[in-house]
Amino acid sequence: MKRILTIAITIAFATTAFAQGADDACLYSQTYYQGTAKALGMGNALGAVGGDMTSICINPAGMGIYRSNELTATFDLLDNFQQSTYYGTGNNANQMRLTIPNIGWVSAKQRSNYRPLRFTQFGIGLTRTNDFNIHSFAKGLNPNSSKIHNENFFSQIDGLSPDDLPNDAYSYWRTYLIDDHHDGQSYYYTSNVPEGNVWQSADNQFKGRSEEWSFTGSANFHDCLFVGLSVNLAHIKRVGTRTFEESRPNDVNTDFKNWNYSESIKSNAMGFNAKIGFIYLANSWLRIGGAFHSPTVYGFDESWQTITESDFVMSGFHSYTSEESNYEYTFIKPLKWVGSMAFLIGEQGLVSLDAEYTNFGAARFKANDYDYGNVNENIKATYGKTLNLRIGSEWMVGNSYLRIGAAYYGSPFGLGQTGGSVKTASCGISVPVSQSTTFDFAYELAYGKSFANLYDVADLESITYKQFKNNIAATLKMKF
Repeated sequence: MKRILTIAITIAFATTAFAQGADDACLYSQTYYQGTAKALGMGNALGAVGGDMTSICINPAGMGIYRSNELTATFDLLDNFQQSTYYGTGNNANQMRLTIPNIGWVSAKQRSNYRPLRFTQFGIGLTRTNDFNIHSFAKGLNPNSSKIHNENFFSQIDGLSPDDLPNDAYSYWRTYLIDDHHDGQSYYYTSNVPEGNVWQSADNQFKGRSEEWSFTGSANFHDCLFVGLSVNLAHIKRVGTRTFEESRPNDVNTDFKNWNYSESIKSNAMGFNAKIGFIYLANSWLRIGGAFHSPTVYGFDESWQTITESDFVMSGFHSYTSEESNYEYTFIKPLKWVGSMAFLIGEQGLVSLDAEYTNFGAARFKANDYDYGNVNENIKATYGKTLNLRIGSEWMVGNSYLRIGAAYYGSPFGLGQTGGSVKTASCGISVPVSQSTTFDFAYELAYGKSFANLYDVADLESITYKQFKNNIAATLKMKF
């Protein structure tokens, strides 16, 4: 069964050397805009609305709406709350962070009052496109199996000498979790870890983000056609650990007490893409927008290290730390199409709709010293075409604006699938401070449900995760 952990969670534990996989491709391909409070309050449905720094990240033609210079800065408080269930045992975990998801500057210049070209604009902005700050924890009593006694482990290593064991098996051997034997012809292995009736836990803690620096130029023709082009520098930073642990129940008396396997991962990447878009005022009540996002090409620099620890009654505590491994590779994030409409209700309000199309199965890894052919085929077979839908509304009340929004981010497994989808609901308000300064505030709740297997065995129960993401944002806007 296809499995995914949404919004930056990965529980997979490699059985050989560490390498990037299909889950990583999905993680780095997902986009959840975290920009201005206006965009957040309207569910990020701004593709045909424009006039906002986050809207420029969705559709660069949105900058064409500006008629004056503007400087913006956004702060938000993000709380990720996780609920897990594993073999009937529930656990909670959360992580809270204060971040700066958006800053931006726009310069607008009037060209004419009567010629086709009315205004031109240039702007620079930073927008967070995903958040990797997460803490998840799951624990349960597995009556049927253990990680070391899974269906394939011993069949993969029997016949190998200890010096030829793959990374994780070698760390087990160094910490006496497996013992080698020689029958005169070849090696085989056994373990004192029970084959079932063990407590198992998965603890994952990550920090990081993906973001884009956008350099955008736009133009306003006849006050009804707006076009924009942006060149974007993309950045990914992700640091964290994922730890798997097994321990015996308190009422069981065996030589084995507990063991754990911890992976530390540091990922840093720089990339680039380009976006082009338009907004057209079809009449006094309808705007139509469209945008194309090119594939993003990232150059990754990644390091990985493991620590394995074991504790036995007779032999005591053992620990093994692997050498740090460093990898460089290229990741290509798939292209995206965006279609938008905004319905204007006089000067009192508007309702906007966005639809985004991408194909997660088109993500690709490349490297000079590693063949990612099998990984890329797995990505293509596992993931598929996806449609994200967003709706937002804004209404004038006195000198203020009230906003409400919602979004559905479709399953990366393909159209018609539900696993890994995310739903959001949001609201916000804009309060004027002076003629040139406003404060915007917004709140968003995002919800996703997902599943993960700790290792590959037929009768292993999947961990069920429910994630609630609370986001409170405040934006200061100054026009000049």
